[in-house]
Amino acid sequence: MFNSLKSQLIAFGGQNPSHCPIILNDSQIPWSTRVKYLGLQLCVNNGITDVSNICRKFYGQFNNIMSVLGSGSREMSALHLTKTFCLPTILYGCEVWSLSSASLHRINVAWNNCFRRMFHCCWRERVSDLFNIFATHYHYHILLIKGD
Repeated sequence: MFNSLKSQLIAFGGQNPSHCPIILNDSQIPWSTRVKYLGLQLCVNNGITDVSNICRKFYGQFNNIMSVLGSGSREMSALHLTKTFCLPTILYGCEVWSLSSASLHRINVAWNNCFRRMFHCCWRERVSDLFNIFATHYHYHILLIKGD
């Protein structure tokens, strides 16, 4: 059973046909310009994923880790905790992402900023792109599922 109060309509690849109302349980379902799916905001016109909420959660988790560890000499602990708790947050739902180059850049900037803060690096230094890390991680999970 669908709840008409929690339902939204969205059309990808064009404008919402607002002249075409859809009624469910005697109430009209509203047309939306964005829809939340797997924690992601998908936009109407182009289907591009909005990563601002993802980056906000990622920075929040990273700042919590750093506030507990402090800015001392615990770089390896911070690195392990960041990869364990923050990396899954930033990669959650990435299988369905459709990213613009600006969104991909924003995610990579977030990842690099964390490493710069952990290791007290200059702004010009960077780690490899996050999606190279994801490709290795995803391949590993496929091998585990296949049993190899």
